[in-house]
Amino acid sequence: MQRWKNILFNIAIALNCLLVFLLLFESRLSVPPWLQVAGRMHPLILHFPIVLLVLYAITVIVLPRQINNNEGYKNIADLLLVLTAFTCAVTAVMGLFLSKEPGYDAEALQWHKWGGVSVSVFTLLWYAFNKLAVSNKIISVLISFAAFFIIIFTGHQGAGISHGQNFLLAPIMPEKKQALVSPEEAIVFTDMVTPILKAKCFTCHNSKKAKGELVMETQELLLKGGKNGKLWDSTAADLGLLLCRVHLPIEQKKHMPPQGKPQLTEDEIAIITQWIRKGADFKLKVATLPPADTLRQLADKIFMQSEMAEYDFDEASPAVVEKLNTVNRVVSNEAYGSPALTVSFFNSTIFNTGQLKELSKIKNQIVTLNLAKMPLTDADMKIISEFENLRRLNLSFTGINGTSLQELQKLKFLKSLSLSGTNVTAAQLQQLKNLPKLKTVYAWHTAAATADINKLQEQIKNISFQAGFYGDTTIMKLTPPVVLNEEGFVTTTIPLKLKHYIQGAAIRYTTDGSEPDSIHAAIYKGNETISSNTFIRAKAFKPGWISSDLVEVNFYKSTYLPDSVIYLAPADSSYKDEHGKILIDREKGEANFKLGKWVAFRKNRMECLLHFTTPTPIQSITLSCLVDIGSYIMPAQKIEIWGGDDAKKLKLLEQLVPDQPTMLKPSYMRGFECKFATVTVKYIKIIGVPVGKLPAWHPGKGDKAWIFTDEVLVN
Repeated sequence: MQRWKNILFNIAIALNCLLVFLLLFESRLSVPPWLQVAGRMHPLILHFPIVLLVLYAITVIVLPRQINNNEGYKNIADLLLVLTAFTCAVTAVMGLFLSKEPGYDAEALQWHKWGGVSVSVFTLLWYAFNKLAVSNKIISVLISFAAFFIIIFTGHQGAGISHGQNFLLAPIMPEKKQALVSPEEAIVFTDMVTPILKAKCFTCHNSKKAKGELVMETQELLLKGGKNGKLWDSTAADLGLLLCRVHLPIEQKKHMPPQGKPQLTEDEIAIITQWIRKGADFKLKVATLPPADTLRQLADKIFMQSEMAEYDFDEASPAVVEKLNTVNRVVSNEAYGSPALTVSFFNSTIFNTGQLKELSKIKNQIVTLNLAKMPLTDADMKIISEFENLRRLNLSFTGINGTSLQELQKLKFLKSLSLSGTNVTAAQLQQLKNLPKLKTVYAWHTAAATADINKLQEQIKNISFQAGFYGDTTIMKLTPPVVLNEEGFVTTTIPLKLKHYIQGAAIRYTTDGSEPDSIHAAIYKGNETISSNTFIRAKAFKPGWISSDLVEVNFYKSTYLPDSVIYLAPADSSYKDEHGKILIDREKGEANFKLGKWVAFRKNRMECLLHFTTPTPIQSITLSCLVDIGSYIMPAQKIEIWGGDDAKKLKLLEQLVPDQPTMLKPSYMRGFECKFATVTVKYIKIIGVPVGKLPAWHPGKGDKAWIFTDEVLVN
């Protein structure tokens, strides 16, 4: 046995020397494929040295006398320790090889790497000086506890890399749960998308372990994407890489999340899909979505379920609920399957306190109570305080004066309270500070002065006091002018129709692309006309008001209508012109480019042939295009116009290099006009070259851009 112990010890020495050497020259280390296989065995064998080390440490602590006095015990203990030293060295070398693979953050690996080396060297030295250590029980115990500490520290760092931070202590030190929000306050990305990414994606795509060079922890890193490109493309039929990987069969290697990991539910996939379809807007609020919108319905379902999880009361009797519905009172379930009830009163002339007392039969189930404009008195507050599960209470424009506001202290779950239009004072509002769940108090037009409300807000940070709007000291901003013209394409002279609904507001406009100001820009008088390609930019101005936002509109002159369009290079399959009419139908496309009124090119350059049955004299061609920078839709890098009577023998008439955007901005439509000397032709060929590589400032830098065109105007 001694011979084998010596062999294992010498191999462990050699491996530790190799380990230290490789670590010192790690920057120059290149791991060939066959060694990568060995490196990937690191997670497989790392449990052996851990078990052996723990087993030996327990042995020397529990059986020190037997080890010192019995040769058999001593040989077994020595064998355990030398095996520990050997397997630690092998595991550490394999781990070093594995660390050179892409996808791991070097800084995150540092502690785990040095911890692993420390364990290997520590066990080797422990074996080398084992005779001295076992002869003294105190030294043995101290060394054993030191070994426990090093192995736990190293394992904790490794678990953090593989499974995320706080993996070890998560059961006893769980992360703080995200505060519940209402649909009115929720942001789609923050409150709906991010929780999905944290639960299903962050373990492999974080700053500590970036598989595929993809980190998903911040908005900037999400936009950057990984080594396989950007995560989404709202113009693509499959919406890009992220959803493409999600929808792959689970057994495929590229399916995400990988097989064996928690998979996305149908609702989670739908949330991400709908968010990307809406342009992947990080600031999109749930409240701005129409009630019938799929994403809004998913949001209502999520946030309602979150609140329903708090309910620990039984459902009210349907017969009782039905009986409580009267001509002045509606009692209804807050959501399907929910025990929570909403109660609203409508007619103040027939309201009485008795109707409020009748609700005692369902006092545990009422979570929303709307008493706005009812003739309440402060005495009624005691009745309301019995509805212990109230979350939302509306007392706006009632007769209360706040003297019994302290009764609401019993409502431990109250989140929202409306007191607008009542006589409550700031001192009385102060009584609400101890309500644990209260988040919002509406106090418009109350007896509390604005200054007092502001002071109250500084004192009570956990409650948002909404004091309303007071316009006597506020300079208001004008709304933008309204463009009344329905025509987008001009065949004859038409009047320019602009309007503003604030009396005394002046509309100023420009046609040269500059932004109108209050001094130099032309004043709209109502007699202006449009007869050619014109780009109107207009703003409203009025003394004492902030000028309006800018409004822009393009008018395109269209003299000749080609008889047909032939695509020499196919458009993208998601945005193709099925009937060859989109470019010559004189119908403007909309900002929502998914509505089927645009022809788009990305893989191929735009190359189409316009045909006239009879020779036609032309002197300009205008391409009406969409520019949506965030969706990778840019002006063409170059536009060429060719013409002639023979489709196979065309002459270059003009070439245009459009100006490119220099920063992210909202989408807009723009016409790109190519002018040339008058020429009579039967065929016009238009070539548009997409931008080959998006610029460095763009979130999709290096990717290819799109060209979107809805019309070609011939003059």
